[in-house]
Amino acid sequence: MSLTPAPVTSHGDGFFTWHAYDPSCKAELWSTGFTHPGGTVLFDPIDWPKDLPLPTPPVQIVRTNENHGRNCQDFCSHPGTGMTDQPPDFTPIPLPGAGVGETAYFHNPTGSLVMGDALINLAPHDLMPLPDKYCTDPGLLGKSLRNLAPFPVRRIFFAHGAPILQDGLSRILHLLP
Repeated sequence: MSLTPAPVTSHGDGFFTWHAYDPSCKAELWSTGFTHPGGTVLFDPIDWPKDLPLPTPPVQIVRTNENHGRNCQDFCSHPGTGMTDQPPDFTPIPLPGAGVGETAYFHNPTGSLVMGDALINLAPHDLMPLPDKYCTDPGLLGKSLRNLAPFPVRRIFFAHGAPILQDGLSRILHLLP
C-alpha cells in the first residue's frame, strides 16, 4: 500500500481512527485503533500517517476478514508487534456470509463495536450491509447480523466509512430482516 491517510482522529475511551482513499479498489479505507494500559490494538491498519510516530509496543494487529491484509505485514515487521484474533477485552462475533472469516469485535466497557466489511457507512449512502455482489452468501449475512442484537452497542467503527458515535444498536436493528 502507498496511501496518504488523513490525520488520526480521537473518539475517546481509547479509540481512534484514520483513513485514506484507495484508488485501486475505489473505496475509502478506515482503520480503528484502541489504546489500553497493556498496549495498542490496530484493526485492519492501512498506512500510518507519516507525521505521527508509530504506536508504542506492544501492538496487536487484528484483521476483521481475510480480505483485509492491508498494511498488516508492514506493521508486524516492527518489534513488539504481532497478529491476533483475540484482542484483550474484545468479544469476537463471527459474521458468516460477508467476506471469508468476517468477524466483528465488541468492547463491552465502552459499548464499541469494530466492524470489518459486513456493515459499511460510506457517503452518500447511510449505514448498510455489504452489497450482495461482495458477499459469500448475502442471505446468511442477513441472518448473521442478528448476532449483533444482544450487544449494547453505543458506537460503531467501520473498515469502510465514518464511525457512528451514538445509538449504534438502534441503527443496526433498523437493518435487520
